[in-house]
Amino acid sequence: MMDRTIFSSSSVADSERFPGLRAEYEAGGRAEHYAGERWAGTRHSRRTDRAEQAIVGRWLTRCAPLFRVMDVPSGTGRFLSLLTTHADSVLAIDAAHAMLRQHSGAARVQASAHALPWRAGAADLVLCSRLLHHLGAESERRAVLNELARVSRRWLIVSHFDRLSLQAWRSRLRGRTDGRSAIAVKDFRREAEACGWRELDRAWIARGVSEQTWALLEKSAPSVL
Repeated sequence: MMDRTIFSSSSVADSERFPGLRAEYEAGGRAEHYAGERWAGTRHSRRTDRAEQAIVGRWLTRCAPLFRVMDVPSGTGRFLSLLTTHADSVLAIDAAHAMLRQHSGAARVQASAHALPWRAGAADLVLCSRLLHHLGAESERRAVLNELARVSRRWLIVSHFDRLSLQAWRSRLRGRTDGRSAIAVKDFRREAEACGWRELDRAWIARGVSEQTWALLEKSAPSVL
């Protein structure tokens, strides 16, 4: 299959901040799984996808009008249809080239979330889905939240794992080995505020049960361009 043009930022090669994470998603068959089975293969995955699409869609409507949106990391484009419904321009950004090859969007850039090759305030809103739970250290999460605050003019829709949930408690009890990390909501808010964000709204897939929680953030001092 001929590969469509994917712009590759030097930040991927020269500033790899999170060892192993990119390799995990470049691994053979992973991108194909995400493009096909990951969100459609089981009743649970389909239900989760519907719930997350509804959360993100509600907040996109709340943040309108939107000209440019960045989806970072975009994966294989799970939110592409929803984003194009709400924004004039959608940039798909992922550190893994294999994931972008499965993405059908026209504007795709291979770049690391902690070093994005755009000027400050380049997007009205950034969507950051299912990245922060891969980052176990506060310094790593803040590196990403700071960079997203730099490129976003005003809004951020972001997910993380909630430490005060049944799934997180069970994972700790079993001695989690999947590299994922959950944090308390109060700690996330503290970290986000330190990076110039304030939380406006929050939603859970299944509060108290599921680890996955979402937050709508606004910059403390939105950029005026």
